Amino acid sequence: MYNHKLYIIECKTPLHVGSGETNFGIIDNKIQRDPLTTYPTIHASSLKGALREYCSFRHPKEDGERFLPYIFGNEEQSGAIRFTQAYLLSLPFRAENNPYYMCTSPEAIAQLLDTLQTFSLPQIEALKEVAAYNGEEIVVSTEDTTIEDIRAKKSDAFDFETLEKIIGSPLAIVPNEKFRELLEDLPVIARNQLENGGSKNLWYEEILPRKSKLFTLISEPTYLNDKDEKRLQNAFERFHDYLCDENTIHIGANASVGYGVTTFKELSYES
Repeated sequence: MYNHKLYIIECKTPLHVGSGETNFGIIDNKIQRDPLTTYPTIHASSLKGALREYCSFRHPKEDGERFLPYIFGNEEQSGAIRFTQAYLLSLPFRAENNPYYMCTSPEAIAQLLDTLQTFSLPQIEALKEVAAYNGEEIVVSTEDTTIEDIRAKKSDAFDFETLEKIIGSPLAIVPNEKFRELLEDLPVIARNQLENGGSKNLWYEEILPRKSKLFTLISEPTYLNDKDEKRLQNAFERFHDYLCDENTIHIGANASVGYGVTTFKELSYES
């Protein structure tokens, strides 16, 4: 019924995709989070909107005006392409012997594996080892270290070479409970509105740090008639090329201060 492509999204600058919820705590603007895991996420509607805006600039107007409505839809029809939310894969945390480690958890990897299985995409054996990890220590691909004041031990039990190609390097596998605790203390940036040299409005925004990685699945239907199927295939291939070329894609708020610069890369299933 559908052809699926799974993409890794890498944040090149801090990312703030706001939850839109009123918050009476210290942090005024919080990021979107998955209601089940509480992990940072990008909802499908936010992701679709960002990609639509990107493609509206990326796609040449003289090349036809049917592309955007066909992919994303308009007031008269829904888009042919299906978008899913972007799930957290890994993010950097400060460490003792490196500036940072790319940290992930068995739960985050289990979500990736579940997505691959649900949509009949190839499984990656190295990921299964991480999803099955139930130890209480943080394990890393290098020597023993400290990550955010928590001791981490070197381990040879995982295929770190394959994992780091997907998740990032140097890699740390963090037990689920510790990972949730780390995610409760994400960076917060103070923003200030100035008027005539004076502070008029000070507020605080939660962000995902640069180098964070998420993954998302985008699908095209295969149940159309031959004419529409060929047209959609051409459009989907062009859309894929737009995502994975050398251009960066802006997602979320505060582009004027450099937030939200990302790149997309299709997941490689080769070990």
